[in-house]
Amino acid sequence: MYMNAYVVTDSGLRSAMPLPRRSLVGIGLAAVTTAAPAAIKAALQPEILARFPNGIFLENLIVSQAGLVRFTNYTARSVEAWSPSLGLGGCVPVPGHPVSLAIVGFGRIAVLVHGVPFTVGAAAMRGKSEIMLIDAQGAVVQRIALPEAVHPNGMMLLAAGMLLVADSAEGVIWAVDLGTERCDVWYRHHALRPDPSRSVPGINGIKRAGEALLLSNSASRQLQRLTLRPNGVAVQGEVSLHAAMPFGVDDFCLAADGTIYAATHARGLAALPPPGRLLPSQPAARLIDVPGLEGSTAVAMAPNHRALYALATGGMLEGGQGAAVLARLPLG
Repeated sequence: MYMNAYVVTDSGLRSAMPLPRRSLVGIGLAAVTTAAPAAIKAALQPEILARFPNGIFLENLIVSQAGLVRFTNYTARSVEAWSPSLGLGGCVPVPGHPVSLAIVGFGRIAVLVHGVPFTVGAAAMRGKSEIMLIDAQGAVVQRIALPEAVHPNGMMLLAAGMLLVADSAEGVIWAVDLGTERCDVWYRHHALRPDPSRSVPGINGIKRAGEALLLSNSASRQLQRLTLRPNGVAVQGEVSLHAAMPFGVDDFCLAADGTIYAATHARGLAALPPPGRLLPSQPAARLIDVPGLEGSTAVAMAPNHRALYALATGGMLEGGQGAAVLARLPLG
């Protein structure tokens, strides 16, 4: 989530001041990349499934096996829903600003909610977030406080009843036990923290890839890697660099062939091919320029892996005036 330079108003999420692109997503760590970024011509024409007015910040999404897409509307304080048969409908209001989502089983989803908007600053955010479990009928059935979290962001289900939550301000991964409702530090490392001189979050998205976790660090423009122990729920070793993401990185997802697609908060997406497909002379990531997908924030694979769902803000970070959208992009 790249939202530090914005304020929430009754009419939506607006820029607090004009900030140049470079100040928002600067180079970061010097070791991020040694090769010049390369773009590929847009080959994915988006199908716009839902539009929202400029100023609405759409943040995160999940897709069920049945094809139901749920996504968070941070500005309107709601979880939206879209289905192939009914289109947009089934909005669930939440008492706060919903950030990320995870499917936890038994027809329930977990919603990470900021109790106060991020614009109040990190100090005022501490302890103000929670996780809400919502059932298939849209009712809140459980609420779990996150008493020490500052800027919780990406979230995933690591094991039955255990959520991991990335804290973009603290450089911490929290473990939340849905049974005991405990929230404890699962992993902490300085490489996951943001750059204090820039308004860009640190650790952001979090996904499992086999016996490892992949983490997006928006401040350093990196995908980082944590190897898991054989039990699959504990870390083995320290965080390492998985790949440079010179176009920026927010949320991301993994395709069946190992390709990683990432939101960039710019126009379009980034694609990182599997390691076996890389040539030494090529930079790791390629930019996919997708018209109408300005300010991309999140991506998720369709159940059949033949399409990609994506959210975008209309280019708010660059001062764009486009619509916020939910889009579907066919994959070859």
